[in-house]
Amino acid sequence: MISFAAEFGATAVLVPSQVLERPHDTMPVRNLDRRSFLRAGATAAAGLALCGTGRAQQSDLLKSYLADLDGNGVVDAADLAIARQASFTARGFSIAPNVGYDFRADVFGRGEVDQSSVDAVAAAVTASQAGGLPMEPRPITVAWHYPWYDLLQRPFLEQTVRYLGGDYLSNDPVIETEFNELKNELGITVDAVSWIPRRITPTILPNIDAGYFSATNLATRYFSLLYENTIALPLTGGRIDFRDLRVAELLVADFVAMAETFIEARDRHPSRIFLLDGRPVIFIFGSHSWGLNATDEIEFSRMADVVAQARDAFTRVYGTQPYLVGDELLSLASTTEPPSHRVSRTLNFEAVFSYHAANLKVDAEAFEMNEAYAALQRSRLVRATEAVRPLRNRHTNTRVIIIPSLAGGFAKHALPILSASRAAYADYLSLLSRYYEETYLAEEWPGLIGTPAIPAPVYTVGSWNEEFEGHCVFPSSFNLALADEVQGGFDWGLALRQRFGWNHYATRDILT
Repeated sequence: MISFAAEFGATAVLVPSQVLERPHDTMPVRNLDRRSFLRAGATAAAGLALCGTGRAQQSDLLKSYLADLDGNGVVDAADLAIARQASFTARGFSIAPNVGYDFRADVFGRGEVDQSSVDAVAAAVTASQAGGLPMEPRPITVAWHYPWYDLLQRPFLEQTVRYLGGDYLSNDPVIETEFNELKNELGITVDAVSWIPRRITPTILPNIDAGYFSATNLATRYFSLLYENTIALPLTGGRIDFRDLRVAELLVADFVAMAETFIEARDRHPSRIFLLDGRPVIFIFGSHSWGLNATDEIEFSRMADVVAQARDAFTRVYGTQPYLVGDELLSLASTTEPPSHRVSRTLNFEAVFSYHAANLKVDAEAFEMNEAYAALQRSRLVRATEAVRPLRNRHTNTRVIIIPSLAGGFAKHALPILSASRAAYADYLSLLSRYYEETYLAEEWPGLIGTPAIPAPVYTVGSWNEEFEGHCVFPSSFNLALADEVQGGFDWGLALRQRFGWNHYATRDILT
């Protein structure tokens, strides 16, 4: 077996990993994950009957962005022509679809286009012509994209899913081109590319250049960053101590280097930068690990000063401030009145998200993504809404917005498995997105959808290609988090496709 140390060319140093998977006011989890190591160095026919929510959707009028098959922002006869042309075709569950299949017409995410698909588009066109179909912007979906794969074969025991096309290298532009085609088909808009400085993992940024930035269809993608600060910055007892001068120096240096990465994406390559409020977006993994002592107000004041320095350094290089999204949602959702240290930390960010929806305990048994689980996640959003409502970013004075996580499962070794069927995941997506769009955004941010501040509802959907997390969206040959596979390893992706449609933003810009 190939060890992680061998894979990444370094001697593995075991680092406490409780900061990576849960809020930090709880007992530590004793597992060791890939980040700890990186810090040192059936058939379609059988599946259709089991897809659940997809068939129920037939009786409802399609969302405008589902019926807009050509992605031009209008539902009309051209869309119906696409559906009719693709009638009675099936995708097949190889990486490349069957000849004649047009994924744009697969409005139910089943991997086939049948008469019910054509009828649904026809009904939407008729409603649109009569003024009875609300035109809504297609939601923006963000997936984590990891460029740290340096060997073709993953260590088996550290693999919770496997790419349907086989193992892959992050510096292979052919694979990245293939990934982009699949992301656009399955409806993923934005790549949050994992960013680790060269001083920690020297191969990551060269891999991005040789692989991700070299894909022939890079122009179809929106680019953001996922800052792996729990790898990049010194840890003290599993947390980041902002009284440590090294933390300040390294954070500022990393923000400068991330600005340079954004400039490369913007000026040297055809990738498009994902902007919110006109600023490039940085998701920060595990920011809830910031602050060694929750009662030390001096440290949290120091934290605010250091973040301000980092933001200013980024601005001097890139030209605008970054839009920071902190990994704080689960911390804030633990109560409607979160402790002052959590609030103080959150005020450094424009938005909050959760890397994982689940907050799994080490002594719990396996979880199932069922109605009770979905209700729990919805209640967390409700609590977070109340907790975030009065908060304003201390650096920009803008309100803090929630970006929900829709990650589909969790199957890390030595932790309980969160498993879900394709149908259960589709229902989960529907429940959380309905609350977010119809209640949270409508009531908390009225009139702002379609503006630079909120161009469309934004969701994180988990990992695109990080196998070890267990909730990969990419088509897989096995996935421990996926119960009762019915769509050839495309189950997570086609469920997202069913809810959000294909990625229209591959061919047109966000906000147009």
